[in-house]
Amino acid sequence: MDFTKKGAVKAQKELVSKLPRNRRKLNISVFKIILVLVLAIVIVGVGAGFGALKGILDDTPNINADALIPKGYKTTLVYQNGKEITTLANSNSNREYVYYDSIPEDLVNAFVAIEDRRFWEHNGIDVQGIARAFIKGLKSGDFDEGASTLTQQLIKNNVFNVGLNESTFLDKLERKVQEQYLAVDMEKKIDKKSIVEYYLNTIYLGEGCYGVETAAKTYFGKGLSQLSVSECAVLAAIPQNPTKYDPLLSPDDNKTRRTQVLKYMLDLEYITQAQYDEAINDNVYKRIASVSKKEEKQQKTEVNSYYTDEVIKQLQNDLVAKGYSEDEAESLIWSGGLKVIVCQDPEIQEIADSVVNDTSYWPEPVYQLNYALTLADKETKVQTNYSVENLESWFTEQEGYDYSARYYSEDDARAAADEFRDAMVAETGDEVFMETFKLVIQPQVSFTLMDQNTGQVKALVGGRGEKTENRSFNRATEATRQPGSCFKIVATYLPALDACNMSLATVYDDAPYYYENGNQVFNWYGGYWGPKTIRYAIMESMNIIAVKCITDVTPQLAYDYLLKLGFTTLVERKTDSDGLILSDINQSLALGGLTNGITNLEITAAYATIANGGNYIKPVFYSEVYDHEGNLLIDNREPEKTRVISEQTAWLLTSAMHDVVTGGTGSGANSYTGMYTAGKTGTTSGDFDNWFCGYNPYYTASIWLGNDENITYSPGSIKCYMWRDIMDQVIEKKGLDTSATFEMPDGIVQATVCSDTGLLPSNGCPTVTDYFDASKIPTKYCPGVKKVVVCNESHMLANKECPETTTFIYKLNDDGEYVLEGYTWDESLLKEHCNIHGKKKDTKKTTKATTTTEDTSEDTTEDTTTEEPTTTEEPTTEEPTSEEPTSSTEITTTEEPSSDDSTDTTQ
Repeated sequence: MDFTKKGAVKAQKELVSKLPRNRRKLNISVFKIILVLVLAIVIVGVGAGFGALKGILDDTPNINADALIPKGYKTTLVYQNGKEITTLANSNSNREYVYYDSIPEDLVNAFVAIEDRRFWEHNGIDVQGIARAFIKGLKSGDFDEGASTLTQQLIKNNVFNVGLNESTFLDKLERKVQEQYLAVDMEKKIDKKSIVEYYLNTIYLGEGCYGVETAAKTYFGKGLSQLSVSECAVLAAIPQNPTKYDPLLSPDDNKTRRTQVLKYMLDLEYITQAQYDEAINDNVYKRIASVSKKEEKQQKTEVNSYYTDEVIKQLQNDLVAKGYSEDEAESLIWSGGLKVIVCQDPEIQEIADSVVNDTSYWPEPVYQLNYALTLADKETKVQTNYSVENLESWFTEQEGYDYSARYYSEDDARAAADEFRDAMVAETGDEVFMETFKLVIQPQVSFTLMDQNTGQVKALVGGRGEKTENRSFNRATEATRQPGSCFKIVATYLPALDACNMSLATVYDDAPYYYENGNQVFNWYGGYWGPKTIRYAIMESMNIIAVKCITDVTPQLAYDYLLKLGFTTLVERKTDSDGLILSDINQSLALGGLTNGITNLEITAAYATIANGGNYIKPVFYSEVYDHEGNLLIDNREPEKTRVISEQTAWLLTSAMHDVVTGGTGSGANSYTGMYTAGKTGTTSGDFDNWFCGYNPYYTASIWLGNDENITYSPGSIKCYMWRDIMDQVIEKKGLDTSATFEMPDGIVQATVCSDTGLLPSNGCPTVTDYFDASKIPTKYCPGVKKVVVCNESHMLANKECPETTTFIYKLNDDGEYVLEGYTWDESLLKEHCNIHGKKKDTKKTTKATTTTEDTSEDTTEDTTTEEPTTTEEPTTEEPTSEEPTSSTEITTTEEPSSDDSTDTTQ
């Protein structure tokens, strides 16, 4: 420092100078300004923060407690004894809900320990956890460390779609804030146990498992109540990263986190040291792998049965009928958590499956190829599709004969498909884009068995051979086949007896007969047996009598009855693409000649109507459906019954069809057990369709045999044997009372009538005794019968030398005149004897010898209910046998079905 005078003066000047003073003032002012600005920024920032926070909270979804309940549950199908059949679930509904009281305490503790250790103390937000995660983030620079509580995770899953809608950090920040806000709010409204319950039923636990119950069954093959501490820890280790900690795919990673779970449980005193040691040393992953292999093996064959497919189909239709849309019904089935009580009887189903797949019943199998090929242009990628029809056409051209894609081995089929594929590739230069190769065994089968008293379908077979696809073609419910003579009962004789004052003793003359369009009706046995009762016509499946009868009944009335019996595939009237008018309301309806055919299920239900005393019940595949909350949604336990025919008509038809199996065309179906059985055979033109429909006092069943395509298959009585063997095994398995029968209703009496006319007999009449509806016993007496024997070749009066003859009957018409029934040639020919076979004889003498008139007087009616029906006179022509022919004749009419199966000629 300068202490001289000069220095002192200089110092004095600086003290009084304004410059330093102003500089200091400036610095102070700048500091104040900066301070104010900082404070302003802070204030503005805080305000903006509060504003942003308010905006975020204002956008928070307005939810209630129900929003936290998990959605999407698998539907369970169970037998009526409660045993599970299968489950139905889409990709995010493989969940079985379990309530808190059924969740093991160890499992709850395991999840709380690893996911939210202060869960029971906090109010929805874990402040300590948030602070810990923030500090850890400062140290590591990674702020992804989670601090979400179970409540927040639940909200994230069920309200914010697991965060999948977030694309930026701000989106995630906004969701986090709203999540925390809602967590605090929800914990004011929901108790802690409910939150745990919702959470454990919500979380995804790998392998398609939603919720702990499904995961326990998937990984350990058992329910929650059986889980050990070690197994609980395995499940608790998964949620943080279901892929990384999947105990099946990444057992080592899961093991590491499981150890952490167990340590936390020990620290929190949820388990003892001994439990910890035992769990740590548990080789749980070996058990998981073992269960997984078993599950994998089962899943490879886990294709729904034909029955289950039909349950799904009926459930869909019933839900739509209740007002749900198609999409809503589909969603309810696959993610609504329904419980469906199925009517299927597993023991009966096993018997049916076993019999229809028994190779001893079948000829050498043939395999029908279902083939599709798609080729794509290598440059343009334009695709060309080829079907099995293209394959058949190509081989037909190559081989020079009609080629059918039917093979005796898979190797032959594969070789043919490869040859066709390679030829198309070579021809076009395209490359293979897709190829479908599938073989279906032929001939095929369908079978339906119902409890006629309840309408419940107990067994269903949609085809033989391995079923490889869900919702595949079901021959029992979807295949429309021609029913043949099975239809005679429901289309002809049922309305005849119920509404047309006819009886089983009503007589029709089995003689040459023609449809209204001029086409002739043929019997399967190729000849004519003269006057026969309806009972006899049913027993021997006589075509001409059936057509004559439906003509009297009228096809329209027959059609109306068929609709009441539940048939939905019949055609009232339509015009096809060629302008041809098609209708099932015609005479060929009597023989099952239909436009589209019928399904096995529907004809079974029709026969079940007869077995059920005349009451129709629509077939049902499940008795009850409960929603996820346990409320009854659909109730089929008491299905609606519709009276279609009288119980007297039903009993009479049953009596007639009992004759079919005891001495007629269906004798192969007669039960070895002695159980009372009734039924009817049916075989169509070309032997394309082979049926037996029948019942006993407990069950009604129908079996169909044939090829999927209309290719001849003649199994003879095999259809009856298969039907009988199934029913006999069911009788034995179920311990059914073989003495059971169909109780005769009031109003049934026995009476004797003329076997040539069906009228009350006069003196000298051949007679037959049968059962009648008391209100339909004939009141007129037979006036006498005139018969004439005609040579089939000359159409003149027959000689003894004539090799083939037919007896024609003169019947008394309403005008009191005798009319020759069935004779279509010039009646003047009957004035002379056959001039082809043997010598000519005097016309007058011959006529007198071959034509008889029987004048009869009144007789009384026998009335008894104890004797079985008997026939006192049989025809002298060749008697029918129960064998079925191998040839057929097709009948077509102008306004009748154009189906190849329009005439039944084999019974």
